[in-house]
Amino acid sequence: MKKTVSNWPKFHASTWYREQLGPCPASAPPRGRVSTGTVVVGAGLAGLATAISLAERGVTDIVILERGEAGEGASGRNGGFVFAGFSLHPERLASQRGAEAARRMHRWTRESVGLVAERCRQLGVETSGQGVLLADWFGDDEALADYRSRMRDLLDFDLEWVARDRMADWVRSARYGSGLLEPGSFHFNPRACAQAMAGRLLEMGVRLHTGTPAAAIEPAGGRWRVSAPEAEFVADRVVIATGGYERRLVPRAHRSVQPIATYIVVTERLGERLDTVMPGNAAIYDTRFAFDYFRKLADGRLLWGGRISTADRNPDAVRRLMRRDLARVFPDLADVRFEYAWGGWMSYARHQMPILGEFEPGLWLALAFGGHGMAPTTLAGEVLAEALTGNSDRLAAFGAYGPAWAGGAAGRAVVQGVYWWKQFRDRLRAAAGGRTGPGRYA
Repeated sequence: MKKTVSNWPKFHASTWYREQLGPCPASAPPRGRVSTGTVVVGAGLAGLATAISLAERGVTDIVILERGEAGEGASGRNGGFVFAGFSLHPERLASQRGAEAARRMHRWTRESVGLVAERCRQLGVETSGQGVLLADWFGDDEALADYRSRMRDLLDFDLEWVARDRMADWVRSARYGSGLLEPGSFHFNPRACAQAMAGRLLEMGVRLHTGTPAAAIEPAGGRWRVSAPEAEFVADRVVIATGGYERRLVPRAHRSVQPIATYIVVTERLGERLDTVMPGNAAIYDTRFAFDYFRKLADGRLLWGGRISTADRNPDAVRRLMRRDLARVFPDLADVRFEYAWGGWMSYARHQMPILGEFEPGLWLALAFGGHGMAPTTLAGEVLAEALTGNSDRLAAFGAYGPAWAGGAAGRAVVQGVYWWKQFRDRLRAAAGGRTGPGRYA
C-alpha cells in the first residue's frame, strides 16, 4: 500500500492558534529500523487521544508519526468549540440504533467534554469561562423550543433557554432571535491542546516524530511495517488517525472518507468594538445547515468561521467569503482587517459517524469526525484504548458505522450539490420568516 506525500492544501496558511505557541515538542528524528508495540499515524487529536489513553493504561511502547507538527491538520485549524454530540443528528442516530443507544452514546460525548476540560486543566491549557451558544437564525422561538424539548426527552440533555431579551448579554445582532446554551461546553485553542498532549506523551515515554510522514504500510509476518523517509517501524498494531489529509496510505480505508473544507479568519485587535457586539464570552453558532461560528480570542480579536465546501481556496478567497458573512451579522465590523485566514479539511463518512475499529487484524482506524470532533476524538481515544487493552464493549456500539465507499470525485460533487441545496433552503426559510421547511433541527 504505497503513498506519495502530497503538498499541503492552498488554505494551509499560518494560523493565529500556532502563532501563540512555542516550538512543538517532539522526539529526535528517527533512523533505521525500530520495533514497537503500536504505531499511531497522525498526531491530530484522535491520534494523540488514542496514545494518551493507552499510556494512561500503562501502554507506552508507542510511536506516533506526523508529517507536520502535532495538531497540524484539522485538529488545530477548527473553531475550538468543545461540545457534545456527533456530526450525525441525534434523532437520526436514534432512528438507526434506537433511543437507548442514542442516549448512551450522546452521554459518552458529554463525558468526553468533561475529560477534555480536565486534561486541559492538568496540562495548563487555557479554556473559556463561558460555553457554546446556539443562536436562532430564523426568528422562530417555537421551533427552537421544540428542538430543546426533543433533546431533553430523547437524550436527557437539558439546554438552557436564552430568551431574546437576554441574548444581548451574549451577542448583539439583529440577525438572531433566541438561543440555547449548552451546559459544560467551552472553547479553547485546539492547537495548544494538541501540543500540550504531545509534550505529556513524551514525558510518559511515548515517541512522537513530527515532520515524519508515513510513506507506506504493509503486513510483515504477522506484524505491520510502516515506512518513513529515513526509518522503518515494525509494530504489532497500527492506528490510522489521519482525518481528511490522507488519501493513499490505506486506500480501502481512506476512500470511505470525504475531505470537506471549512474556513476561518481572525481579525485585527478590536478592543471596545468587539465588546460592543459581543458582551459575553460564549462561542456562537447558528441554526442554519451551513452556519457561521465565531468567538472572542484572548487578545481582543474575533475568530470567524463558516462555509462548507469541497473547494481548496487560497487565503485571499477565504477573506472575501468571510467578509460577506461577517457583514450580515455585524454590519459595524464590515471594515475590519483580517490578519489571518486559513482552512482545514474535515473528514466525513457517508453515515456521518466516526469510523472506529479493527480494519484488518492489527490495523485499526480512527477516522471521520466531521465538523464536530473535539469531544468525539477524545471519546475515540478512550474507546480504542479500551479495546486495545481487552474491553471492546463500547467499541461495539460503533460497529454499524464502518468504512463504506464515499463516492470518490463523484461523491464530492454530490456532497457539494447537497450543501448548496440546503443552503438555498435555509435562505428561503429565512426570507419567509421561519417555518418554511424542516431546518437544521427538525
